[in-house]
Amino acid sequence: MRILFSSTPAFGHLLPMLPLAAAARRDGHEVAVLSHSSMTTSIAQMPLLPAGPSIPETLQDVTRRTETDALHDTSGPVEFFVESRISLGAEAALSAATSFAPDLIVADVVDYLGQLAAASLNVPWVAHGAALPLESGMADALDGAAAAHFARRGVTPVAPVAYIDPWPDSLLGERYTLPGERIAIRPEPHSDENITWSRPQFVGREDRPLVLVTLGTVVDDNATLAAILDSLGTLDVNVVAAPHAATDFEDYPVDSMRIHLAGFVPMKLLLEEVDVVVSSAGAGSVLSALSAARPMVLFPMGLDKPLNAARAAEAGAAVVIDAADQAGDAVARVLADHAVADGAATVANEIARMNSADEVLRLVLKRLR
Repeated sequence: MRILFSSTPAFGHLLPMLPLAAAARRDGHEVAVLSHSSMTTSIAQMPLLPAGPSIPETLQDVTRRTETDALHDTSGPVEFFVESRISLGAEAALSAATSFAPDLIVADVVDYLGQLAAASLNVPWVAHGAALPLESGMADALDGAAAAHFARRGVTPVAPVAYIDPWPDSLLGERYTLPGERIAIRPEPHSDENITWSRPQFVGREDRPLVLVTLGTVVDDNATLAAILDSLGTLDVNVVAAPHAATDFEDYPVDSMRIHLAGFVPMKLLLEEVDVVVSSAGAGSVLSALSAARPMVLFPMGLDKPLNAARAAEAGAAVVIDAADQAGDAVARVLADHAVADGAATVANEIARMNSADEVLRLVLKRLR
């Protein structure tokens, strides 16, 4: 079978899909990824079919057309995921998908280019989640805008065969809309066999707790990262900080005895031996930390992050702060009181019982027969 994985060109959307893509390759299927060329280095040996604008290009288009902030305005998601991405990427996406001739499309739930290809080619598709399921109002707004674009091309949207969801039951809310019948998939911290990273040696400080600080791959806020590290400076801990590119943070006066800048390193490697994770509550960071039973301190910064943080805190697996300079006090509380670590371990046990990517592939293919 030929399976096309289609994703918004953002690590938080594409990386959660890669375990299923890897499972499909292990099962002997021909797999390709439809996304912007900037995602090429993250998909290992799978071919990438370039289509659609990059994230910066999409943001620029939204600002040019609407003079709004796609990351914070209420209309932003519709403008970003539907209006700009379909307008700028539909022709290339349809051409690439037609050439690949897939038997199945697995599309990021907010990637309407993949959905357009499925409807245009009359190919079954599966929606794959990354963030928590969309609340009903937002789901209706996105789908309605997409349907209008599809209609102008003489195409009618088609319901997905299933919705693949990486979130454990305990973190799901009540007011969300699923595009199809839910199949839970066990979230996996991103790994890449082509990337090697040597964990820093904190000489003479090996017995101190280790704190990982990451703002993910969307937030680019060196001032916030610096404020978090300054706050942690009051604690006797070791710190691994992972700005998306370590070179972007070269001006910070790093104490090389206790702080190491890692840059972009797969989360599976970063999480090893970590005692507490401090993050901006992106979906990938939260799910990765929970799957590894790591307690969190979360400073949510826009988009879906406040909701992710709230759900993790409700599950007892995180402490939420509302200012970067509160990180040190919050980490001290987590280290002193094992309640948050216990909450993270409880969620990790739940995640361990979720379907593996191989099991999910089997369930999806069974529905196609």
